[in-house]
Amino acid sequence: MSKIGHLNRSVTIKECHWLGKDLEKGKVVYEYNGCTYGAVASGIAVSDKPNKTPFYEIPKDSVDWR
Repeated sequence: MSKIGHLNRSVTIKECHWLGKDLEKGKVVYEYNGCTYGAVASGIAVSDKPNKTPFYEIPKDSVDWR
């Protein structure tokens, strides 16, 4: 089961150049538990739907988990 999280701050393309768009504070994300093939460096893999791709990396301190 994926944990549900909410962004506690905005995450911008300036901070995370791999994002396709800025993410707004309050956005719901789900912890991604699938294989990331080493694509996640120091953040955490999340997705917009529980354990569904595509996943993306965000800073660990940018999300609050339920």
